[in-house]
Amino acid sequence: MQTLFKIAAFMPLRVLRAVGLLLGWATWLASPRYRSQFRANWHRGHDFLQAGGLLTQPTSILNAIGRAGLLAAELPKIWCDPRAADAMSMQGQSCLDELVSAGQGALVLTPHLGAFELAPRAIGRRHPMTVLYRPSRHPTLERLLQALRPTAVVKTAPANGSGLRQLMRCLRAGETVGMLPDQVPGQGDGIWSSFFGTPAYTMTLPIRLAQSTGAGIVWASALRAPDGWRLTLEPWVPAGGIKADADLEQWVLQLNQKIEALIARSPADYLWAYNRFKAPADKGSVRA
Repeated sequence: MQTLFKIAAFMPLRVLRAVGLLLGWATWLASPRYRSQFRANWHRGHDFLQAGGLLTQPTSILNAIGRAGLLAAELPKIWCDPRAADAMSMQGQSCLDELVSAGQGALVLTPHLGAFELAPRAIGRRHPMTVLYRPSRHPTLERLLQALRPTAVVKTAPANGSGLRQLMRCLRAGETVGMLPDQVPGQGDGIWSSFFGTPAYTMTLPIRLAQSTGAGIVWASALRAPDGWRLTLEPWVPAGGIKADADLEQWVLQLNQKIEALIARSPADYLWAYNRFKAPADKGSVRA
């Protein structure tokens, strides 16, 4: 599998994306379960964004179906071609530079949007990162992730107690860590909060890490461009500031609202097939 990824990494990006569009449609046609979940999540999210006036331009589920395969098709390039990060332009990096220069520590939040797998590699060239990840239940996939995802500038921390301690050490040392804030956490590691107008179990870890370490929070949006990708970094402080006695439910709601706003910029590039509204699992608890 690693050999296939390394071979595919030499293919032009436009070819990989063409394959990805075919893959997106093939998955849609082949799997009724995938199709049902994708369609339900799309209409829930798209209708919510449209009703709220957040969409900047019309988009169609037909576009989203094809583009759902782009992430998988781009992974060989992202993981195995060291030049991939050169094709990602970056805007707003000064907010991250300032946090790191001040020794404050930075928590980078990247939703399941666009080329989110490439974002840590692009950021890591300026500021090495440690990224939280959930180990795969499939041994073959887990071996692939362990072999290809980490780099000299991107380390990984498992979503368990050991990984949490690793993240806290990094932040307290003024370093940069990253995570996917729209990933469903384990039981006890989140709270139910509105997302696209529907209750979704949402992680509290980003807020709790910022509270306990004093780290600043930066949002990273990694969208596709014709010849590569563009990464936008934005500083974020929830209304009322990050204080020990602040209302956690309001913070988490604001976190979900920010994710909604980022998705509205390019809804066809969101991972709509992800089971975002599922009940949390009992295992894999991570607490700050």
